[in-house]
Amino acid sequence: MSKARPSVSAPLTRKQLSRSARERRLRGYILIGTVVVAVIVLGLIGYGVLDQVVLQPRRPVARVAQAEISIADFQKAVRFRRYQLVSQYQQMAAFVGQDPQMQQFFGSQLQQLAGELQNPTGLGQQVLNDLIDDQLIRQEAARRGITVSKDEVEARMGDSFNYYANGTPTPTITPSPLPTYVAPTLNPTTVAQWTPTPTLTPTATLTPTATSTPGPTPTATATETPGPTATPFTADGYAAVVATTVKNLQTQASFNEADLRKFLESQIYREKVLQAVTADVTASEDQVHARHILISVSETATDAEKAAAKAKADEVLAKLKSGEDWDALAAQYSGDSSNARNGGDLGWFGKGQMVAEFETVAFATPVGQISDVVQTSFGYHVIQVLGHELRLLSSDQLDQKRQTEFNAWLQKQRDGTDAGGKPTVEIFDRWQDHVPTTPDIPTGNQ
Repeated sequence: MSKARPSVSAPLTRKQLSRSARERRLRGYILIGTVVVAVIVLGLIGYGVLDQVVLQPRRPVARVAQAEISIADFQKAVRFRRYQLVSQYQQMAAFVGQDPQMQQFFGSQLQQLAGELQNPTGLGQQVLNDLIDDQLIRQEAARRGITVSKDEVEARMGDSFNYYANGTPTPTITPSPLPTYVAPTLNPTTVAQWTPTPTLTPTATLTPTATSTPGPTPTATATETPGPTATPFTADGYAAVVATTVKNLQTQASFNEADLRKFLESQIYREKVLQAVTADVTASEDQVHARHILISVSETATDAEKAAAKAKADEVLAKLKSGEDWDALAAQYSGDSSNARNGGDLGWFGKGQMVAEFETVAFATPVGQISDVVQTSFGYHVIQVLGHELRLLSSDQLDQKRQTEFNAWLQKQRDGTDAGGKPTVEIFDRWQDHVPTTPDIPTGNQ
């Protein structure tokens, strides 16, 4: 019986061998391409994470001389400011409660706080300006050899919590109503602007910095409502309150104790540089005591309305020259409601407190005389100068004068250039894309 012989495959032809080689090369190319694509995708993902976590936070939102303000620093400062505003809102809202009178009194302030929080761009601009000012101040301090020690920061930390290590036991910080800032009634010619130095007043949570809105507001008067009676404050109690505050800051605003100390250090630098920059500010100034009668003109007035107002001002001036009573005419004609019933009396004022046209005439008019009609953005004025002399300033007036001088110095630094003509301050628009919107007022509290 014969055995089956194994079959033998026919040898591949040259054409088949060539096709097989091409298929192997193609599979290799596909594998390499797949690996390359995977590497590129992973690289893009990795770069995106790196960009978001590492690179972007380091990009500058502003440059002040050689110093940069990074996105990370900017965002941290904005979150801290928001934390302060939220804390103030919550404490004020808790204090007001359901009392209708308190709601009426504090309602506008609560709305203002909520409005600031709901305007991230505006709040971000304020914070960025503060950070730029801080850099300008620190650079000036370095030029002048001004320093701030750790002991000074530690003392300021204690002061901020009403704790004084070298004194008698002081009160604990019990949540209490915050100071409210009330703008005085002003006459419409007053245009002096004052921006108070930012301050920090931590409680069990931090209270916010009081800020002023540019406009005709020379001062901000703090009126504090009495709070609960405090208990003795020991070193351990102080440490516990600081720990609680820092924990809240870290949780809600990513703001740690080192950041808080740097914030307090900036306060001290600002105070020292302000003192140095305004060292030549005198405690007296040339002032005028004047009164006026204003014929008001709106910004949208027509030429005919302006002409009518000018004619009325000329009429008032003619009546004054003929001997008619100033007080009676002021009560009858003046559009300045803040003083029309008081003969239009503006009191004593120095330079920089009135609009330029008004100030020029007031300081040039001899005592006892009445000026010609003066046109300003508010309308037409008739001015009488009642006094003109060098007068000592009150403590508050001197502080305001120094602050005004300091603000002018800061603006000059902002507008400056280096030896090559490069601006001292450069702001990059990217900051607008990186303004935090947290923390915010908890739902139900608004």
